Amino acid sequence: MNPSASLPLPADAPGASSADAHEQPPEVDMVTVTRVFNTLEAEMLRGCLEAEGIPATLGDVQTVQTDTLLTVAMGGVRIRVPAPFADAARQTIEAFERGALAIDELPTESEESRSPQDVDSGDGFRLSRTTWIVLALVVVAIVVF
Repeated sequence: MNPSASLPLPADAPGASSADAHEQPPEVDMVTVTRVFNTLEAEMLRGCLEAEGIPATLGDVQTVQTDTLLTVAMGGVRIRVPAPFADAARQTIEAFERGALAIDELPTESEESRSPQDVDSGDGFRLSRTTWIVLALVVVAIVVF
């Protein structure tokens, strides 16, 4: 089939004006603020940036996840932000790398919500309710069969 013989697309899509059809989305310069070789670290950095209100995207992450042997050849996963956010993104990444964003305190035992079934009363061997049910079913199955 000859491509020039195909029917032309309509200039105006139904419900859209001709100005909308020819308008391009605004161009935003994206800046690579860092590169990492671990996709998990890249996702953590993206999450930290977005938590700070900085929109971030990951470049080449799917390729690196698909074939990890290409990671070094591609220069790792690129973390990209819009140009106006570049300085703030670099500061956030530096804070992440020096550990300033780490959670220092773990919840104490009294703060944790633990079910009474799982609490060790200190008076010996104790099993959860689910374990007792499974054991009872196994005993019944052995006796019946």
